[in-house]
Amino acid sequence: MAYANSVTYSGQGLTADGFGGYDLNKEICGVANGADTEGPYLLYVLTATGAKNADITGPWGTAPMTKTGNGTFKYVAGWSDPSTLPGNVTATYDGKVKNAQLTISHGCRPFTHGAWCSPGFWRNADDAAWTLAAVDRTTAMFNGNVSTAFYGNNLATDQLLQYVLDHASSYGGTLGAVAGTDSRTQPPNAALTAFNATGAYLTDHVPGYSFDPTFAANDNSDTCPIDSHGNFKMPQ
Repeated sequence: MAYANSVTYSGQGLTADGFGGYDLNKEICGVANGADTEGPYLLYVLTATGAKNADITGPWGTAPMTKTGNGTFKYVAGWSDPSTLPGNVTATYDGKVKNAQLTISHGCRPFTHGAWCSPGFWRNADDAAWTLAAVDRTTAMFNGNVSTAFYGNNLATDQLLQYVLDHASSYGGTLGAVAGTDSRTQPPNAALTAFNATGAYLTDHVPGYSFDPTFAANDNSDTCPIDSHGNFKMPQ
């Protein structure tokens, strides 16, 4: 270690994602939107009052941290699976031992090839994400949009897409899964419930991407190419 004092990262800035991993508390993607770099990254911030120098050791090796204020340092790292980081990233600093804090301030998750933005994502996403998909959440209806391509039947009572997303217990299983005319909802792929079909429809409208049923079958937070504010995670 370059300096006498050290602090080990223990998970600050992350929350459980519900899929056995972790999500960022704050996600900023794209330099134009205020990100620290293009593409996937993690921004580590060390607060050690009075320190003049610091470095950080992690999957990238050991690197100097940039001083940004009185006892505040940052380092922009490439993306790593957040679940692997607690206990495995350490910052060292000079000066007196303080109650130092090492946190992930924000970052941008990668996504794998293909796309799947879950119904839960769309339910809670900002209007900007829907605008990017060119779908008006205040007027877009299920029948004639999601049906019959992604869901083989019209709803007996037509509903707004947002209403379907807000009522997962009714549209996520009660009506059952029904294969649509789109081959991605037909064998060997699984038929979709009205709830998941709505997610597939909206994902298919993200510019430059299309719904991939293999990701829907293995749902995790890295398969959506945009964040909840409608920003692309990777340069377009």
